[in-house]
Order: sequence, then C-alpha cells, then structure tokens
Amino acid sequence: MTVSVRRVGDGRFVATAPGGATVEIGGDGFSPVQLLEAALAACAAMTAEQLIVRRTHADFTVTATGDEAAHELRSVDLAFDLPADEPLATVIPRAVARECKVSRTVEHGAPVTVRLQD
Repeated sequence: MTVSVRRVGDGRFVATAPGGATVEIGGDGFSPVQLLEAALAACAAMTAEQLIVRRTHADFTVTATGDEAAHELRSVDLAFDLPADEPLATVIPRAVARECKVSRTVEHGAPVTVRLQD
C-alpha cells in the first residue's frame, strides 16, 4: 500500500491514496499530527463499528486528543461518544488493541526509514 504526498505550494501538500482519494495537509488542511490523530480515531471507529451498531444501533464519534510535547506526541486519548455501558467499555478497548493496525503500529514503535529515491 503506497500513499504519496505532493507539494502544491508553500507549506501546502496533498496526500493521495491508491484509489485516488486526497486530503490537504498544511495551510487550511490537516497538520501531520492531526492526520495521525485522525488515523488513530478512524481505525478505532472502524474496528469497533460492528460491536457498537449491533448493541446500540447508534451513530457515534471518536475524538482523538494528543498530549503534544516539543517534537512528538507523548500519548493519544481516544474517546467514543457513547454511554459507559459496561460490556462495551470492556470490549471496545480490547478489540482496538487487538485489531487496529494504526494503534498497534504506533504502540509497537515501527521503525521509519527515510531515503532518497534514485
């Protein structure tokens, strides 16, 4: 899976997914940190969707709040706007920890390689 990011102006970039979807970064668009927070929230939401809809039949929102330090996020809190129903409060975090590729990647500290392409 390859995502490309192209410069389109001073401090402005566009990310493009393999299917052609785009998102603006910088300027009036998302910051890279906001994109990471959005990826974590979206992954958690997509992982928990069937569990939540089956039990509550409700739409929901997941909010990501990062604890930002000088050059990194120290932690990210994901909050589902759902009542603290005990079974869901137990099952959702376990499902996200087990199945969300984005949070698992962040938590396990996947190495990032930076190189110039010939």
